[in-house]
Amino acid sequence: MQDDKKGDERRIDERLDLSLEIALPSSNGKTINVSASGVFFEVTTDDIDSFSPGKTIPIEISTTTKISDLSERKIKLKGNGTIIRSKELGVTDHGIKLAVALKFKKSLDTVINVF
Repeated sequence: MQDDKKGDERRIDERLDLSLEIALPSSNGKTINVSASGVFFEVTTDDIDSFSPGKTIPIEISTTTKISDLSERKIKLKGNGTIIRSKELGVTDHGIKLAVALKFKKSLDTVINVF
């Protein structure tokens, strides 16, 4: 039997450690990492119930990329996901800071704007 160094690793898709803007129904946040099947992000909110495990929420991840020296593209990934887990990280002046793991319901839709 081959030794598995990942142990009880449950992830199927490779995660990318990227800090991207994320828009949620009641607030905005930043991704910690993202994969084809889900995202792990931080958000500050006054409504921690809206980030309870099992809830399905709409999500929009945004970034800007340069195509050349003259143009940029704003890329938005839109879809819905189910919250797998959330953890309270602390309290700030703006609300409660949470770390949230979300699994996409299906592949995200891509919207590209050139400007």
